Amino acid sequence: MLSQAEILKAIHAKGLPMDEEHALSASRFGEALYRENQLQNLTRIQGAEDFVSGHLVDVVELLSLPTLGKRVLDIGTGSGVPGLLGAALSSSNDRVWFLAESEQNKADFLERTRSELGLERVTVFPKRAEEVAQVCMPDTVIARAVGTVDKLAGWIWNCSTWNNLILFKSRGWELEWSEAQKTRFGKKLTIIHTHDYSSEGKTRILVTLKRK
Repeated sequence: MLSQAEILKAIHAKGLPMDEEHALSASRFGEALYRENQLQNLTRIQGAEDFVSGHLVDVVELLSLPTLGKRVLDIGTGSGVPGLLGAALSSSNDRVWFLAESEQNKADFLERTRSELGLERVTVFPKRAEEVAQVCMPDTVIARAVGTVDKLAGWIWNCSTWNNLILFKSRGWELEWSEAQKTRFGKKLTIIHTHDYSSEGKTRILVTLKRK
């Protein structure tokens, strides 16, 4: 079983820009994730170093974006990355998080972990993104490895409150974007911000889209 101590050691070794309180929160989340992963398939990433480079780095980079708003909806949260871990690491006292996860077992894990970590500014919805968007009225929607631009936009298009759609992407994004622009919703979106970073030699990009 992966321990908090192992995760904390990996965080310190990586030299991520976070204080000890947030590092501890990340380690508690990581321990809960791997404990639950023994019961249901939540992540393929194994080990403390993999957790840091494969999950934690993504969330740290997300939190650095100027386009991340105050009412954040995470579509298909699944393992809790990025939404739940983001809430645990966020220094903003007025940012609230909404986690949409239609699979009940995963939603149950998210709610238990939210409670364990004492994250009062997080609401878990065991519902589809289309329903949640209409209820929580986000200003920002985020998604990691959930679907294509056209599919994601289709889920939230009827929600009028969101300004930014932030997507986690990797190499080859330019081709994906080119194909997306040929689709119904892809034609209605434009890129307003990109943020490149790397972890363990892998190039990643955070793309912020908004309506034209």
